[in-house]
Order: sequence, then structure tokens, then C-alpha cells
Amino acid sequence: MNYNKLTPALAEELRSLLGEKRFQYGEGVKEAYSHDEMPIYGKVMPEAVCLVESTEEVSAIMKLCSREKIPVTVRGAGTGLVGGCVPIHGGIVLSTERMNKILSYDMKNLVVHTQPGVLLCDLAADALAHGLMYPPDPGEKTATLGGNVSTNAGGMRAVKYGVTRDYVLAMTVVLPS
Repeated sequence: MNYNKLTPALAEELRSLLGEKRFQYGEGVKEAYSHDEMPIYGKVMPEAVCLVESTEEVSAIMKLCSREKIPVTVRGAGTGLVGGCVPIHGGIVLSTERMNKILSYDMKNLVVHTQPGVLLCDLAADALAHGLMYPPDPGEKTATLGGNVSTNAGGMRAVKYGVTRDYVLAMTVVLPS
């Protein structure tokens, strides 16, 4: 597919959606958003970074980028080892790191409702405080739950308890349209 470059006008539209502090563009993009923890996938600087805080913001950005054929790469904590958050086509990195809230527990059904940017260490500690355990235990404790869902991470307890997909009951998903 042929992608377009982010124009200054589109950048301003994104900035107006997120505000100055949650939008990085051009020279203001931090190098950390160009790679994950596995050097073999290289470094590719995105044209912009959007630090989203809600599903509605994700939806608005995806609609705009779909309409304008701007590539979008979703990123959590960037701790991955599979190259999934490397923006190989440039475009926008859509960072879910600020969507880091544990929203609620359903103790009757032993279910937790979270945002994708929740760190595994935070979820494990919070679940323990509620008398529960989050079984998937990948090696990287500062990874995000969304990243673990996207890679189906497991870790040392996978043989006994299963991997991430075994603990996902439902998701709110944003499509490009």
C-alpha cells in the first residue's frame, strides 16, 4: 500500500485533538518511539507521536489517518522483542502508555476491566491487593497489558496457567474506519 506523509495541516489537526503536551511532531519526536528492545528490527523515526488517553481519541486519530492514508503504529511501553511497535512505514506512533488505568473489578466473576496501557507489574500488584492473581507472567514486568495481548505473551507460568489470550474475555477495538 502507498502511504502519504503527514502534512503540517494534518499535524495541526492532530495537535488540536490532543493538545500541545500530548503531541510530538517532526524534530520534537523523541528517539525512544523509533524502536523496541530488539535491535535487529532497527530504528525508524515516526513523523509524529500521539499520546492518547481515551478510546474516543484513538477513534478520532484512526479516522483521520485512514482518510488521509497515514500509517499508524500502536505502541505500549516499547518493551517488546518482536518489532511490533517499530514504525516501519513512518507515519504516526499511537502511544497507549497514558491509557494506564485499572477501571474496575467484578469480584463475582473474577474479572478486571483495564485500559491497554496498564503495566503488568501494576496489574499484578493491584490484583494481589484484591486477593487475586493475574497468571500470565512474562519476563518484562514493565510491559503493558495491551502489548501482551498483541503478542500473546506467556512467561514462566504459561505451562500451568496458559498465556495472555486465555485471560481475555472481551476488548473494545477501534477500527480504521
